[in-house]
This record gives sequence, C-alpha cells and structure tokens, in this order.
Amino acid sequence: MHVSRFITVAICGTCMTSACGGSPPAGPSTRAVVTFAVAGETFRVSLTGADQVAAARAAQGGGRARIPNGRIVAGTDVNAGWNWHLEDVVFAESTIELCDGRPSDVERQGTGFGGGRFCPWSATVLRIVE
Repeated sequence: MHVSRFITVAICGTCMTSACGGSPPAGPSTRAVVTFAVAGETFRVSLTGADQVAAARAAQGGGRARIPNGRIVAGTDVNAGWNWHLEDVVFAESTIELCDGRPSDVERQGTGFGGGRFCPWSATVLRIVE
C-alpha cells in the first residue's frame, strides 16, 4: 500500500513538473524588425529594446505616438533596398518638419537629411516581426 501511494505521488509530481516546464514565463519581446509604409515606399527598422517594441505595437494599434524618429546611419542593416538605416528609434506624437520626408529623400541626401534624423509624419506600421 505504501509503495503504490509513493509511486502515485512520484508520477503526479513528475507530470506536474514537466507540464509547468520549470522555466519562468517569457517576458515582452526585446527585439523586432518593423516595416513602415510612407507615401508608397517602405523601409525597415531594427528595434532592440522592450520599450521600443511596445511603442511600435502601440503605434500599430493607433496610439498617439505614431511617428518613428531615428538617427540616420550609413549601411543597410535590416533596411534592404536602401543604403541607410535608423538607430535609436523612438515614437513621437509630433516632430519638426525638417526630418519629415520619404525613404527616397533620405537615400538621395544621405545621413545629412533632416539634420541627421528621419521622422516621416505619414509613416504607418505595416508589420512587426519579433
């Protein structure tokens, strides 16, 4: 009787442990690639922080801070098709007009476009890949 009770408890304990996985639940994603549409053109940005990813999701859902605003850096990174990418991206409710434009404007003018920043007012989030 004691042996069968011990075996039953051991089996239940093993099942519960394996069902729970033993690892903590996953937190919010800290990395994502976001594709934006601007005036018939698209560009991509790599986000590397949980706050950035959450802000992108909020922008996609119609939040007030919808304008991506980032520092223009030479080199493609994840922004295939262009010779530049953005770093240090934040999402803003409003920005100065100097950095507004299209991806092709940045391509033409390079890292000096918009005082070194790109903040397209009409940008919309097309997709977020985490």
